[in-house]
Amino acid sequence: MDKEKAKKAAELAEKELQEEEEQKQIELIKKAIKQTLESIKDKEKERCKLNKEIKTLKQDIDNIRAGRLDLIAERQEKDEEAKKTSIIEVVKEVHHHHYHDRWYEPYWIKIKEPYWTTYCGSTTADLTCYDTTTLTDSNDLSLTTAVNYVNCSIAKGASAGTYKLDSGDCVTLT
Repeated sequence: MDKEKAKKAAELAEKELQEEEEQKQIELIKKAIKQTLESIKDKEKERCKLNKEIKTLKQDIDNIRAGRLDLIAERQEKDEEAKKTSIIEVVKEVHHHHYHDRWYEPYWIKIKEPYWTTYCGSTTADLTCYDTTTLTDSNDLSLTTAVNYVNCSIAKGASAGTYKLDSGDCVTLT
C-alpha cells in the first residue's frame, strides 16, 4: 500500500505542478493581452491627437486658399493647440488706418518651422520678398524664418501651384 500511496502522492504533486505551470502560462497570456490593449489605447490617443493636428493643418491650407487669414488668426487666438500645430503664426496687424474691405486688412505672418520647401522647382526662400529673422547662420536658408505682412487677397491668389515636398512627392493646389 505504501507504494500505491506514494504513487498517488507523486501523481497529485505532478498534477499540481502542471496546474501551476498552466496558471503561469495563463497569467503570461493575460499580461500580454493587457499590455497589448494598453498599447492600442495609447496608439489610439496618439492617432486622435495626430488627426486633430492634421485637421488643423488642412484647415490652415483651406483658409489660406480661400483668402481667410482672419479665420486662422481667430483659431490661433482661441485654441492654443491649433497655434502650436500650425506652421504659420497669423496675427491681424492693427494700424491707425481702417480698411473698409476685409480683403485688404494686413496680417502679420511668420513661418514657425525652420525649414523651407521647394515651390515649382525654385526655393520659396526668395529673401527679396521677405523681412527675415535669422536663427543662427544667415547663409543657411534652413535656419531662416520668414516674416511678412500679407492681406487676404494676396493669400488667396498666391496659394495655387505645384509644391515639391522634401519626400519627393509633388502636390498641386488649384
